Amino acid sequence: MHTVKYNWDVYSPFGVGLEDIFTRLESMSNYNVNYPPYNIIKNDESNYEIEIALAGFKSDEIEVSTEQNILKVAAKSTKRDSERTYLHKGLSKRSFSNSWQLANDVQIKSVEFSEGLLIISLEKIIPDHQKKTVYKIGESKPDPKFLVENLN
Repeated sequence: MHTVKYNWDVYSPFGVGLEDIFTRLESMSNYNVNYPPYNIIKNDESNYEIEIALAGFKSDEIEVSTEQNILKVAAKSTKRDSERTYLHKGLSKRSFSNSWQLANDVQIKSVEFSEGLLIISLEKIIPDHQKKTVYKIGESKPDPKFLVENLN
């Protein structure tokens, strides 16, 4: 497989403070995960879910963590196979460690594990000053600092 190397410096004049994003993207460009299978679902503009199929795992065998905007899901398989004789082994239960890069404004809302499915709910936090605001022409929005000062 041929990998293409991009020169991110081309974009540097157009984005201040975005160098970290390009570094993150490049570090993940060669990262391919096939096990365990997972879905990434976009529920709306600010809510996402990652569903990971973990048949045969118990919740105490799974670790979900975040550090420096990296969501990591890992599990260690217990060695019960030596006690069993399989005629056919189609279910794979092996140790794994997967990670996803999170944007600075994305946080974990909840982590659920039920019936072999790990669901991680994520929320993109949109600051009030970035949310859509419709203004009536001729009216100005009061300054919050002014309101606080006058209430005291």
